[in-house]
Amino acid sequence: TRLTMGGLEVEGIEESAGGPALDVYITPNRGDCLSIVGVAREVAALYDAPLTTPAPLKSERGGDVDALATVTIEDSDLCPRYTARIVRGVKIGSSPAWMQARLEAAGQRAVNNVVDVTNYVMLELGQPLHAFDLNKLAGRQIIVRRAREGEMLTTLDGQERALNAAMLVIADADKVVAVAGVMGGADTEVSATTTNLLLEAAHFDPLVVRRTSRALGLRTEASYRFERVVDPSGTRRAVDRACELLAAMGQAQAVAGVIDVAPNPIVGRDIVLRASRAAALLGMSDLTPDIARDCLTRLGIQVAADGDVLTAHVPPSRPDLRLEEDLIEEVGRIYGYENIPETLPAGSATQGGDSAEGRFIARVKDRLTACGLQEVVTHSLTAPSFFDSPNDAARRVPVRNALSSEISGLRHSLTPTLLDVAQHNSAQGQHSLALFEVGRVWHNRHENPDHEGEMTAHERIHVAGLLVGPLGAAGWQRAARPEAADLALARGVVAHLFAGLGIANATFTPLDAATDYLPQYHPGRTALISFGERPEGVVGEVHPRVAQKLELRGRAYVFELSLAALQQAAPPDGPRYQPLPSLPAASRDLAPRVPLDLPYSAVEAALYGAAVPLLESFRLTDVFQGQPLPPDVKSLTLALLFRAPDHTLTESEIAESLTRLRVALETKCGATFAGG
Repeated sequence: TRLTMGGLEVEGIEESAGGPALDVYITPNRGDCLSIVGVAREVAALYDAPLTTPAPLKSERGGDVDALATVTIEDSDLCPRYTARIVRGVKIGSSPAWMQARLEAAGQRAVNNVVDVTNYVMLELGQPLHAFDLNKLAGRQIIVRRAREGEMLTTLDGQERALNAAMLVIADADKVVAVAGVMGGADTEVSATTTNLLLEAAHFDPLVVRRTSRALGLRTEASYRFERVVDPSGTRRAVDRACELLAAMGQAQAVAGVIDVAPNPIVGRDIVLRASRAAALLGMSDLTPDIARDCLTRLGIQVAADGDVLTAHVPPSRPDLRLEEDLIEEVGRIYGYENIPETLPAGSATQGGDSAEGRFIARVKDRLTACGLQEVVTHSLTAPSFFDSPNDAARRVPVRNALSSEISGLRHSLTPTLLDVAQHNSAQGQHSLALFEVGRVWHNRHENPDHEGEMTAHERIHVAGLLVGPLGAAGWQRAARPEAADLALARGVVAHLFAGLGIANATFTPLDAATDYLPQYHPGRTALISFGERPEGVVGEVHPRVAQKLELRGRAYVFELSLAALQQAAPPDGPRYQPLPSLPAASRDLAPRVPLDLPYSAVEAALYGAAVPLLESFRLTDVFQGQPLPPDVKSLTLALLFRAPDHTLTESEIAESLTRLRVALETKCGATFAGG
C-alpha cells in the first residue's frame, strides 16, 4: 500500500510486536512530519478529522530552576533558542512496558527510564532532547558556543572526536559536554548513580548540524531531525512533556520553572494568497476563498480573509512554505487532486518545430547515413591526444578540478574521439568501420586580433567521419569486398554530402606540408576543404605513425568540417529538383598539359570559373606523364559533357564552349594543348 500525503509517503502498514506500524517516507523539506504528531496532523487535515495532541502542564519562566543552573548562548545565529528544565530525585530504572513496546515498534532500543523518555518525546513531538547529569556539569553551567580548534570530546558511543571552530558545541564551565544537535558526551551521560538531571531542548541551525554530522561521520536520530528543521516553538512543550512522563512513572520530581533563552526568536511569516490565483494555477474553477481557507486551517495555519485575498500566518514549524505558490500547492493537496477536473490542453495557432540548425543537422545525418556510415556519440571531455598538433594543444580548453586525466579538457576536434572508437573496436576484433559524428567542440581563441590578452573558449559544431578497413563484409549472397578504404572513397563521401546539401562551390586543395602544419595527417594524401578563401575542413589519411600507435589494421581516412560553414554554403532550401533531360548531350575530351605540381583542384576551379553555361559536367579520366612529355609536365584527360535545356546543340556552340574552357585553363593553370 502506498499513500501520498504531500511531503510524506506511506510505504505500507506492517504488523509488529506492538501492533500495526506505519512505514512512512519523509521528503527533506518536511521535517515537521518526523513525529507521530506531525503525521497525525497530516492525516487529520486530509480527512478533516479532529487532532488530539499531548498537552502537558506548561511551565513558567523563573522559579527555583534559576538558582540551580544557568544557560548562556554565545552564538545566537546558530542557536536561536535553548530551553532547559531541572529534574531532581531521579531513580534510574526500566521504563514501563507500554513505553518499551512503543519504542521497539518504532525501531528504538529501550535503555532506561530517562533515555527512553527523551526518545519517546522525540518520536512523539519531533523535538530531540538530551539529558545531562546535572552533578557532572562544572559550575552547573550550559554554554552554547563554537568549538575551539584542538578541543576533543568522547561521545556517548565511546569514540574520541576532534572538533573544530566550524562546529557548534554545548559546554560547561570547563569543557565540551556535547556536540550540538548530534550527540552528547560520555563525561556527563546519565548513569546508575544519576540523581539530578538537566533536560535540554533546543533549536540549532540545520546547516551547522549537517556539516558537523558529515565532518564527524556521525549520524543520529537527533541530527536527522535537526538537519530538516525542528519546530523552534516546540522546545518548551517537549521538556514539559518529558517532565510529565517522568513524574507519571513516580521516579522523579521536576523543579518548578524553566530556563528558556531565546536571543533570536523565530516567528512565523505572513503570506498573501489570492483564491482566484489558486483556482487558475490548479485548474479548479470551483475553488472559492472559503475552500482555500478551510484547507489551510486544517493544516494549523491561521487565515484572515478579505474577499478574494487571504492572509495566512504560517507557523515556524513549516519553513517550507515561503511563497504564494507553496500555499496553493497545499490547498490543492488538501482539497484533493482527484477534484481537479480533467481538461484537454488548449490548442495553439502556432506549432513547435526544430530550429533551422537542427533541421540542417538532420539533413547532414541522413546524407551520411545514406553513404553507409553509422553515427556514434562520443564524450566531450577527453584527455590530451597524441593526434593533437602543437597548435591544437595550445587551443585546448582545460577543465578545472578534473576528476581524472582522461576527462581533463573539452575536445577541440571530433577526429581524436572517432579514432578512440576505432582503437576500441580494433582491440575487439572489428577492423572494418565507417563512422560519423555531429557534435560540439571547443577551442581557446584570442579576442584581440593581435593575439594579446587572455584566451576565451569558443564553442562550435563539427561534422566528422572515419573510414577504415574493407567496407564490404562477406554474406550468404556475396563475397567479401577486398577493397579497403582509400582517399578517393573518403573524398567521395564528402562530395556526396555536398551534393545532397546543394553545395557547388567546394574546393579541395592538397595539403602543403610547408605552409599547412597538420603533422597528424599524411602530407601526400590530405586535402583542405574550402567554400571560399578560408579552409573550413579537412579530408585525408591519418598519418601512419598515428595509425601505428592506435594499432589499427590498414589505413584510416577521416574528414572533419565546420557545420556553420556547411550551412552557410548550402542553399537554404537544399538542392533544387532537376527534371530528367529530354535533349541529347554532346561529349568531348580535352587534354591540357599542365605543370607536374599543379593540383587538380586548380583545374576544377578554372573550369568552374569559366562559367560556360552549356557545360553540364566534367570528370578526370586519365593522367599521363613521361616521354614524350617534358619531366615537369603532365597531361590530363578531361571528359566534358555539354547540353542545352531547350534545343539540340550545334557544332559551333560546342566549339565556342571548348574555346572558352581552353582559354581559362591557359590563363589560370598555364596549360598548353597539343598542336597549339
